[in-house]
Amino acid sequence: MDDRTAPAVDDGRDAAARRVDHLAFAREFPSGDPSATECAQNLILASSRFTEADSRGLRRHGLSIAARITLATLEGAGEPLPATVLAERLLVTGASITSLVDTLERRGLVRRVRSVSDRRVVLIELTDAARPVIDAYLAEVTALHAAEFAIFSSEEREQLSTLLARLAAHITTLDVDAITAAAKPRKAPRKATRGARTS
Repeated sequence: MDDRTAPAVDDGRDAAARRVDHLAFAREFPSGDPSATECAQNLILASSRFTEADSRGLRRHGLSIAARITLATLEGAGEPLPATVLAERLLVTGASITSLVDTLERRGLVRRVRSVSDRRVVLIELTDAARPVIDAYLAEVTALHAAEFAIFSSEEREQLSTLLARLAAHITTLDVDAITAAAKPRKAPRKATRGARTS
């Protein structure tokens, strides 16, 4: 087996979790929690690298992540969907889904059709040209994900999935505006100025 086909190895490079000085953090951010900030920093780092790897691995298809999810959602539905339903499932605005559908329609991967039961309703459906594209990128992305999460045991993957789902559900219950408005002011550390007296 040559280097080009050798499986990736978890060699520990850059594997150390991002940490903060807990005592200094607590003094500086009275409304914060150092371990929560560590979780946030490491989640952002992992998410950024995960998304970048997906984009790099699938760039040959010339589709954004949102476009690929739109195609997969339509295929999973097994029937044409109104743009409003697509927007709800993708958690995007109506304007965003319109732009996505416009792009995919220009690529010949979807088309707009009128509902048979209500001619006022416009539905989005896949074209025949979309099928091989979906088959290809789904096979590729699932292989990529398998390689990315191979460092974890099946039990660890189950735990990670559960924790991330809990986090996602919890975030939706938060009153973000109230939390940020009630945050205590930062107590920024003061650096000694040059020439200041130390006696």
